[in-house]
Amino acid sequence: MTRVITAAGGLVFRETSKGKLRILVVHRPSYDDWSLPKGKTDEGETPDAAAIREVLEETGYHCRLVAPIGSSRYRMSNGIKEVSWFAMRPLPDSPGFRKNREVDEIKWLPRKKAVALLDYVGDRDLLRDPGLDRLANTGTLRLLRHGSAGERAKWKGIDALRPLTKKGHRQAKAIARSLRNAGIERIYSSPYTRCVQTVEPLAKAIGAKVEEHDALAEGSDVEAATALVEEMRGMNAILCTHGDVIPAVINRLMLAGLSLESRFYCSKGSIWEVEKVGGRYTTARYLPPPKV
Repeated sequence: MTRVITAAGGLVFRETSKGKLRILVVHRPSYDDWSLPKGKTDEGETPDAAAIREVLEETGYHCRLVAPIGSSRYRMSNGIKEVSWFAMRPLPDSPGFRKNREVDEIKWLPRKKAVALLDYVGDRDLLRDPGLDRLANTGTLRLLRHGSAGERAKWKGIDALRPLTKKGHRQAKAIARSLRNAGIERIYSSPYTRCVQTVEPLAKAIGAKVEEHDALAEGSDVEAATALVEEMRGMNAILCTHGDVIPAVINRLMLAGLSLESRFYCSKGSIWEVEKVGGRYTTARYLPPPKV
């Protein structure tokens, strides 16, 4: 009976500031070849866990799974190797590449250049699949309303500087705990203090920076906020903003086909999780504020 050796790997991609895909390819000195990162599964390990582990070990990139993208089989001297492949995106807590026993060089390449460099037909076929464009536009957008910040009328300073209350800080920490393993790639926030403070614990937990954006400020133009949402493409991103911005954006997304799974609410510290599949907004669900 022919021995089957199971393995798993990742088609890891990220995007440039202009939305162009870049593919991660690796050079293995022991074979002197260019390939996609992969490796054998450990005993009792699932293919998806093996893919995440192997990519991290070989490339220094901790990734989230976007979707399984099939498998490849080829004959080796000691049996048949079957590789389960997954589309993956790097996360902000990635330590980064360091030369190791398996891989001595990596490159982030445009799709066509990656196809030209890769040594194996199976790897090249994964990149030629038009379904990759759909996966690049698949992700979860989280619209977070800032935590409790007290009453506006009682704050005597500039409203943009109004901070979270003690309850608001507890909410921020609870949100960080609930989302630290959600595969979030980027964190955007209104420049208002209460919004930045709401996502700071999460940013610290996942090794990301808080990117302040005026389009998320209170009273901002809905066109600007919606444009920022569109820039997210298929990223798992969180946008912390205000009670006037979120319903305006949700309404625009509903016009683009989004369906709400529940009645609309927008309490402080709550989140709307918006799913985007293949570039199309599908469903959104409401997560109430954490109980603190």
